[in-house]
Amino acid sequence: MTGRGDGNGARDRAVTVQIGAVILFGFLIVALSTYQATVVPDQNREIEFLHNQEVQTDMVELSSSITATGRTGDAAPATVKLGTRYPSRAFFVNPPPASGRVQTVDPPGSGSVSLENIDVESSAGGEANDYWDIAETRNKSTRFVVYEPRYENYRAAPTTRYESGVAFNRFSNGANLTLTDQRVVEDDRITLVAVSGDLSQSGVSTVSVDPEAVSTVSRRERVNGTLNVTIPTTLNATRWEKLLAEEMEEGWVNGTENAPGGDAVTIELNDSRTYALGIAAVHVGSGDTPDRTPAYLDVEQRPSEMTAGTTREVVVEVRDGYGNPMSGVEVNGGVDEGPGSLADDEVLTDGDGRAVFEYTARRTEGEETLRFSYNDVDGGGFDASSASDAAFTVEATEGGAGTGDGTASSLYDLQWDVDSVTAADGVSEDTSTDADILVNRSIAGDAIDVTTETTDSDTGEPVSGVEVDYASNTSAVARFAGSNGNATTDDDGRADVTVDLPSNGTAKLYAAASGAGERLTARVVSGGDGGGGPTIDTRVDDLTRQNGNQPVFIGSYSVSNTNSSFERVEVSFLNQDNNAASDTLSSTESKAGLRYSNGYGSGGEYAIVFEVIYTDAGGTEYVAESETISDVADAQSPTSENADLGGSSTAAFTGWTIDDLTQVANNQPRYDYSYDVSSTGSFSEVRAFALNLPGNGESGVLTFTSRSQNNQNIQFSFGANQQYRVGYVIRDANGAVVAVVSLTDTADGSGTYTGP
Repeated sequence: MTGRGDGNGARDRAVTVQIGAVILFGFLIVALSTYQATVVPDQNREIEFLHNQEVQTDMVELSSSITATGRTGDAAPATVKLGTRYPSRAFFVNPPPASGRVQTVDPPGSGSVSLENIDVESSAGGEANDYWDIAETRNKSTRFVVYEPRYENYRAAPTTRYESGVAFNRFSNGANLTLTDQRVVEDDRITLVAVSGDLSQSGVSTVSVDPEAVSTVSRRERVNGTLNVTIPTTLNATRWEKLLAEEMEEGWVNGTENAPGGDAVTIELNDSRTYALGIAAVHVGSGDTPDRTPAYLDVEQRPSEMTAGTTREVVVEVRDGYGNPMSGVEVNGGVDEGPGSLADDEVLTDGDGRAVFEYTARRTEGEETLRFSYNDVDGGGFDASSASDAAFTVEATEGGAGTGDGTASSLYDLQWDVDSVTAADGVSEDTSTDADILVNRSIAGDAIDVTTETTDSDTGEPVSGVEVDYASNTSAVARFAGSNGNATTDDDGRADVTVDLPSNGTAKLYAAASGAGERLTARVVSGGDGGGGPTIDTRVDDLTRQNGNQPVFIGSYSVSNTNSSFERVEVSFLNQDNNAASDTLSSTESKAGLRYSNGYGSGGEYAIVFEVIYTDAGGTEYVAESETISDVADAQSPTSENADLGGSSTAAFTGWTIDDLTQVANNQPRYDYSYDVSSTGSFSEVRAFALNLPGNGESGVLTFTSRSQNNQNIQFSFGANQQYRVGYVIRDANGAVVAVVSLTDTADGSGTYTGP
């Protein structure tokens, strides 16, 4: 007889345990399978989504880089993170890393930016229209830049596209979401960027895209007419109307319509207004760079009538096929069938594409023709109607032009209206030199309006309908560009034109009409000579990660006392040891902060140059004010040179804490951050930083867009007992650093810092 609890019962219990183990193992397998089938894809989908957000930012920066390169000529490299990798999982299977491709593609249809009904106003005698009147020269081919993701789980991810100055997302259902504003029409400025090149990069890694400036918008043409601009785009006219809403509201754009075929959109401009046209060419990737050769000769300044035997400047300009000036081109000049002469028959264009000739008129009354060409002016191939050649007639007269006393043997008396000229801000009579007027460019700006009065020499009555020619003896200081070279008197005998003032100096301004002439000497000064031109306050915050050889600067500025000539501020981060590590960023805001980062250059000496860029009436840009701060990329800011850009209108800290929670035994530095920012005031983000100073440990930065955070930490895997610079920066809505907390701490686990 077998009793209870003998060996057979034990065997029963063992079987029960084994069955339970099998069941538990089965549950585990089911759980693991469920996790693999549902949780892992969900987690990977989130990783892919976050990468897609990041790559959209990369494409926005690339679009800005292309535009900035075309506008300024300074290459602005951008990076695109093509794909992403999934985290390692010990018991689960990951798909291959998610990849992507960035490439240039041809637009559908003609693939060209085109201009219709263009009339160049900024060209004396309409010489530029010899080129722009030809239909094919008004078409400029371009390409799109497209990023396509290849995700395993985030199947609804959009394709991100850069087309004709706009970056946007296109989803599989055809919906579009624009990521940037349009830059084609901005008030009176038309800017077109033609993209060329073969770019094709695919994979997982981060690639650098370096736009190359082929032709830069360094000077714009003033244009008008019933002007239409057609741009290749896969966005429709309705979407472009939304992008152009502000310009339409202000009357710069009449409307948009889909071009025939639906592959482009035509922007109709206001034919009662004048625009500044700039076309740039930018090359990305490989392939042949478009040829940049002289395309047309423009006459910028010329006399049509002058006193016999006197000397005037004639200014011509060589431009490429995009309408931008070309330097170093030889221009030939000559006097056709006349005794007048040019001081030089061959002149090289300067940095602004200008060739300046000194012309001395014949000593007796009569007409003679001047010829100019970047080809041959004497051979049988010269054709004044061709784009490469220009010719015009100058009449030499007997008279008092240039005497300065207003007398002339002419039907008319001609006088400069000095009272009206000096009534403008920044213009006064010059009491300290022989000049007639003193112009302070810092107050008056880059151009002033001048007026002449023409009267009958017998009756003294005003004479209307008389054409008055204007000229300057030095275009470097003063020039009458384009249509400002002449004007017709009104019923009061008055004629008004604008004279550009690109630089300081003394210039003689001439006015002539049918033998009558008058000279006005202008002394042009700026800033320190009695003006209060633009002023700029600057600061540089050094967030360099030395261990990773990654220099990081935020260059912040605030410009005041600007006028309508203000164009932008450029901030150049110039590595004094390695120019390849240098970069230039820009902003059109009067206050902003621009972040520079590079993959090498830590420990190098940098000159951070802030330049306030102005544009004169002729479209030429110049530096109106500048400031330079020097700093070593060592994670320590140049505090003695930094301006305080904060104020009552910007956010400020109301409280902050930094705790040193370093685990010395594990060699793991850790800092915890908590802060509160005022509920009002301009604000975009807080950056909390822990920057290793010796360069032997890691550094880190956290970025928050909320005004309050608690117990956020930066932790490293090595670097305990080393010195760190820890703190915060607040950036306002334009990115300028407006508040800083900065202190030095040894990462040893002891120390709590509070403020403000």
